[in-house]
Amino acid sequence: MTEFRTPIKTNKAVDGNDKICIPPSPFLNRLGYGTGVSVMQLVRSPKAGQIRSPWALKMLNKRVKPNKVYTERLQAEADLLQRMSHPNIVGFRAFGKTKILYLGMEACDLSLGDMIENKTEEDSEPFAPKYILKVAADIGNALDYLHTKMQILHGDIKSYNILVNGDFVICKLCDFGVTLPLDENGILDKEKAGKSVYYGTEAWSAPEVIHGGTISSKTDIWPLGLVFWEMMALMPPHTQIDDDTLDESVDSMEDDDSMLDYFSARYGTRPVIPSNICPVKYEQPLALFCACTDTEPELRPLASSLAAAAAAALT
Repeated sequence: MTEFRTPIKTNKAVDGNDKICIPPSPFLNRLGYGTGVSVMQLVRSPKAGQIRSPWALKMLNKRVKPNKVYTERLQAEADLLQRMSHPNIVGFRAFGKTKILYLGMEACDLSLGDMIENKTEEDSEPFAPKYILKVAADIGNALDYLHTKMQILHGDIKSYNILVNGDFVICKLCDFGVTLPLDENGILDKEKAGKSVYYGTEAWSAPEVIHGGTISSKTDIWPLGLVFWEMMALMPPHTQIDDDTLDESVDSMEDDDSMLDYFSARYGTRPVIPSNICPVKYEQPLALFCACTDTEPELRPLASSLAAAAAAALT
């Protein structure tokens, strides 16, 4: 399975003789988007008779007004990716800042978020327990590397920031634009962070983010637990409407703000397990989900413990 392995990087910049020709956006396949950026697929032409793997290019969105914050984030993400080498973290390929500012990364098949959307349209069946455990093992390993070796908090764990190759052959963590530094105890290093604050997506954010509290490596564990829930419920966290409150709640919502308030009131809480999930068949994924979404951060597992438990359950 060498084609799924992240190559060992050197600190060299991209070869000056291997200049990248980026075609106009209409000729690029769009893979995804984020705040102020778009991710496009670049199919590279063969070189010296050798077929070359495609790249994923993260570029500033032309429809968004130029913003120094987005530019600095892209630069910081490139610097961080270039320093990292782990099989479960998307690989760095190049960074260009001449005419077009771009970050080149290894291209993967699909984001887990897209796979969840596709499954909703296809059969609406939850992902099998083995796939949830595979995500737990691979992303747990990625977070252990981030939290301990790099002393970094990812800060935006969600299904759309997890990439999957093949039939869950390997899962990789991506999007490092809003990371935060951790100290040797896994606590947010406020001195190094400066003015930077936690910037994760609210629906996936931990209680200590929503209600105020100590940000630590465990703040990445909570949203990963919600990813397991997504794979069972096939929807983003906190977007479900309870049947018993459906009529009275929805009828009383006069506008979009009321609907948003209805859902956001649940942020930072553990979602109810979907009714179609068999507790026996999903015993192991449910145990990991509950452990990761404990309201007390100190009771959530370390990333290394989560990865080990998931890997053991897979054997």
